[in-house]
Amino acid sequence: MFVPKTERIQLLSEKFPMRISELNRLFFGITNVYIDYANVRPWANDLEWHVDLKRLKQFFDSFDNVKTAQIYCGTLQGDDDSETRITELAKFGYVVKTKPVKIMKQSIDMTSISPTSADLLKKFVRKCLLKKYDLETIEYLNGKFKKMNNNGVYYIEDL
Repeated sequence: MFVPKTERIQLLSEKFPMRISELNRLFFGITNVYIDYANVRPWANDLEWHVDLKRLKQFFDSFDNVKTAQIYCGTLQGDDDSETRITELAKFGYVVKTKPVKIMKQSIDMTSISPTSADLLKKFVRKCLLKKYDLETIEYLNGKFKKMNNNGVYYIEDL
């Protein structure tokens, strides 16, 4: 049974009663919700949606048969914002499962690559865009990698 936990959820339920009915049918019996935030974040960005995890938890709590909402998300160790987010999620009432984010080292070493080659750029630029680059653009971008190498930078960190 759906009982709105906030006034805003009440207003939304009145505006979208069919969605609430659909969810009532989906959330039958004891229901547990599992959110993999590594999947939510990219599609929310693609759709230009803002997903407020506090309000989402309040929404789930409005269904009496939703017993738990678990969220899985990575923690960027040493990053205050990341660690604070984990604490906040627990305060919202989520069961939080986390593990350290893997930081991948991407080589930008130009040592054995020709300035006219797109081999290194292929790792960072989509093929459809790379095809549009003329030789001057490729040489320019490779020159930027070479300059970074001259400054002692041979890889970048990617989350």
